[in-house]
Amino acid sequence: MIKFFRQIRYDLMKQNKTSKYFKYAIGEIILVMVGILLALGINNWNQDRLYDKQELNYLGNLKEELANNLDQLSAIDSVYSYFEKENIKGMTLLKNSPSIYEFKTIDSLVSTMWMTFQVTSSTYNEMLNNGSFYTLKNKTLKNQIDEHYSLAKRFDTAFLEINSNGQNISYNKDIYPLELLLDRLNENPINLSDIDTSWIHNPNSKIYTGYFRKVEFFIHSSQVRIRLTNNFAKSCKRLIDTIDKELKHHD
Repeated sequence: MIKFFRQIRYDLMKQNKTSKYFKYAIGEIILVMVGILLALGINNWNQDRLYDKQELNYLGNLKEELANNLDQLSAIDSVYSYFEKENIKGMTLLKNSPSIYEFKTIDSLVSTMWMTFQVTSSTYNEMLNNGSFYTLKNKTLKNQIDEHYSLAKRFDTAFLEINSNGQNISYNKDIYPLELLLDRLNENPINLSDIDTSWIHNPNSKIYTGYFRKVEFFIHSSQVRIRLTNNFAKSCKRLIDTIDKELKHHD
């Protein structure tokens, strides 16, 4: 093709048709420029298709990850719903002037777990690391994803604070005599003759109030964890709905 155009230019110069030569040269330049622009356009179109495909793959993975998070959140909700009910039972017994031996039952009901609010975010982290998050075309979706994982960080911080405060209350030295009492109640035969149990019927004693605060904290912290978990589950569902709409838009 190049030889063909070169031959035409050569013939025009040979025939001393200079004006036609320049017109032809200009036309040839324009033709080359059009070809370059077309090639660039096709290349950009192919690049856009690759970006779109990558974005859809990430959104699909993100949706799957959110669904897995919902399963994790459901498990957390079940765990702390159980602890809330058991601790409330323990608090009810504690408020009703329990006998020495009932403290063994109360303590079997009073418990919690020092869980953290860890949700899977590997797809989101990958998108941040390779920059694909910042090129998402749907700005509303982009903002919603960002807000969702910012919420996860705040809730994780809240869970860690609950753990820290709760452990300080749980391991309060003022309630060590209760631990000694519980140890003795598990022995056979039971011998309480050498330990002080007068605090049991004194709601103002440090031991009683310390244990009361522990049970109260376990109930309240379970309720807070349940509320945070449910709020994040709602955020997961809203984000899944938005991703579904975006995926359908590209069908």
